[in-house]
Amino acid sequence: MTLQVEVLGMATSVLDQIVEQRIASVGYLSLPFKNYYSFASTHAITSRLNVNSASWDRLWLVYRPTTYTNKSAPVIVNGYKKSGAFVSPATIAATNGSAGAVTTDIGLPQYGAGGVFNTNSEKYISNYFNFKEIKTTPSAPAFYQLQVNSANIPAYRMTTAEAYAMSVGAIQHYDKEHKISLDQYKNNYFVQCYRFCLDGAEGNRLASGLISSPQQVQVGA
Repeated sequence: MTLQVEVLGMATSVLDQIVEQRIASVGYLSLPFKNYYSFASTHAITSRLNVNSASWDRLWLVYRPTTYTNKSAPVIVNGYKKSGAFVSPATIAATNGSAGAVTTDIGLPQYGAGGVFNTNSEKYISNYFNFKEIKTTPSAPAFYQLQVNSANIPAYRMTTAEAYAMSVGAIQHYDKEHKISLDQYKNNYFVQCYRFCLDGAEGNRLASGLISSPQQVQVGA
């Protein structure tokens, strides 16, 4: 991979004066780039990661099984059409072994024939991008909380539904017309987003995010 960057060098202090005038006139200096850091680990109750930033805007967390890199068939998104549905009156006779034609539809939505949340269609995602909530035991509820610089974010342990609501509010350009069920969120789109910057700050490229030193972030679930 290569990168070509234009660099403008000045032997005088003209550039420094321009920067000072910009800060004096509007109060801030635009940052024309963003840094992205990614961490991957096997999560067991808590996970640690290191972030050193003077303006940390958001933290995205995704959960998926350890077998996400295995080759497999596409995953059917919960609620969408999964298998053919019998639509012929001869269904009972055919099931009992009697002769008769059986007609099946191309598929029946898992949430019901009405296709709530626009599920009256087929939808698949790859095993690699199927994010799923994985709990220690199926019956035990899960709770989520961050610890950044020895401070808990938020101040209480969130349930899965609360983490979903927080993530929706943390996204600046969330499409409110695109709705998913809590079941789909838990089994196919289990992503959490924590916002550390001021609301709307990204449009102005302000350095308004959280200041974090290394080795101070702990994710608990």
